[in-house]
Amino acid sequence: MKYQDIVTNVNRIIAGYSMRLTLRQIYYRLVAGGFIPNNRSNYNQLSSQLVAARERGDVDDDRIVDRSRSVADMSFDGAEGFIGACRSTLETHYLRRLWDSQPFYVEVWVEKDALSQVIANAVDGFNTVVAPSRGYSSYSYLMEAANRIKTYGQGKQPVILHFADHDPSGLDMSRDLQDRLNRYYKSAPSITVVRIALTFNQVNSFNLTPNPVKAADGRSPAYVEKYGDKCWELDAIEPSQLLQICQGAVAKCIVNLEEWESLKAEDEQERSSLTSQLEALLRGAQ
Repeated sequence: MKYQDIVTNVNRIIAGYSMRLTLRQIYYRLVAGGFIPNNRSNYNQLSSQLVAARERGDVDDDRIVDRSRSVADMSFDGAEGFIGACRSTLETHYLRRLWDSQPFYVEVWVEKDALSQVIANAVDGFNTVVAPSRGYSSYSYLMEAANRIKTYGQGKQPVILHFADHDPSGLDMSRDLQDRLNRYYKSAPSITVVRIALTFNQVNSFNLTPNPVKAADGRSPAYVEKYGDKCWELDAIEPSQLLQICQGAVAKCIVNLEEWESLKAEDEQERSSLTSQLEALLRGAQ
């Protein structure tokens, strides 16, 4: 696709979302719209064209995000800056553990780190842990998760809502996650992993763009026998649809709505009280 056509279509796509999109999400929107064929060459070309477009100011650099890389900066320009950061944290991040009011303890796990922020936006307000597994999770990561679930989910039914690609390894990750988490969890009731996306029904319902199955994956023969020689990435789902799927799955786990809302009201009162105390501290420091 010509440079100007890329700029026009990308600006149209990002204008349709309040969230920042990744390169891969934009790519799949272009493929789904029939603007470019789905292949590695076109993906690489789009990446190069979007670098040029952002450097020239033809595409808003603030609307595209690389979620696979992050920078940790915990420094402040003084006491007032630190207190301001605390105020912002209170306003946006202070939340009671709302699942304390429910018979379930719920976490959302996603195969790809690049999609973890999309999922986090979807569950904002549910105070639900979002865990990017980055493929098959390491022993340390799973042990940390098992200990966290023991702490926060004691006496409850732990539920993991799982999001992964529909390919030979992505499907197997749901099984692996349940088997290995329970091996380290060693408590009752055992952890239940529920695959939320991608499913084969979603692939067909949303008419998602396929990719060829990787023959090098040892799980491919069994997969191909059942689903054919095509596979699908989680990124191919239209972002707003992915948000709706995630929100709906989490909401279904809230069975005691009155208790949930009561705890949310307490949360708001506590946040207001803490904010007032912080403001008083700030005034005293001036």
